[in-house]
Amino acid sequence: MGDYKSAFEPGPRPGRGVTWLLAVLLLFGGGLAVDRWLLPHPVPAAAPSSSVHAPLSASRWSATTRGAGDAAAWLESRLAATAALPAGERREQVAGLLAADATPGLLDRLVVAGDEPAGGIRQTVVARIWADRANDPAQLPIGTRVRVQSYGLALLGSAGDGVSAPTASLTGGWAVHDLTVQLTSDGWRLAEVQPPVPAPGPNLRGASPDGAARDMSLLTRVLGPDSWAPETQP
Repeated sequence: MGDYKSAFEPGPRPGRGVTWLLAVLLLFGGGLAVDRWLLPHPVPAAAPSSSVHAPLSASRWSATTRGAGDAAAWLESRLAATAALPAGERREQVAGLLAADATPGLLDRLVVAGDEPAGGIRQTVVARIWADRANDPAQLPIGTRVRVQSYGLALLGSAGDGVSAPTASLTGGWAVHDLTVQLTSDGWRLAEVQPPVPAPGPNLRGASPDGAARDMSLLTRVLGPDSWAPETQP
């Protein structure tokens, strides 16, 4: 089985408080240690049906490194969408996003805890995707794994009724996220998902510097030459 080795090392595990602010979707670690993350949402105009029950398409993304990155962003958004389902349906839906030989225990780590309330806003927006040799047009064989890094914004809150102002606040945060996707006979699937690492957000004053201190080293790859906005042409 082909395997693109990662060109980056996993970042430090985020603090529990920061991770909770980012999202409540993915479980990492064992025992009582819980890390949860809202996973990125694709470009709406290019995305398939919003229903988490819609099947994956084997031909939706090309069997290339760039196709792997686009698929990764969509797979993460599908994973986030499962948080809106009743607890009894979540495990089945998450399992459908994983490769048959994904890392042992990955399903258990990704299934949301049974006491997590369904519904509300559970969304992420991917700004950038990175993969080594992203512009290589070579067709990859079944079984190939590609490691990807995303940069996105997670949003968490209660949905309003569309008439009155929502009573709960909307929280969120920016992060980089490392994961591995695998090309199967049914298309790209998740093979491994690492905990997200909180990352600096963009300048909130547009063209005028806001003066905030930012460690831009975390964004070296997702803003580099092998990065792109999901679902866009090179």
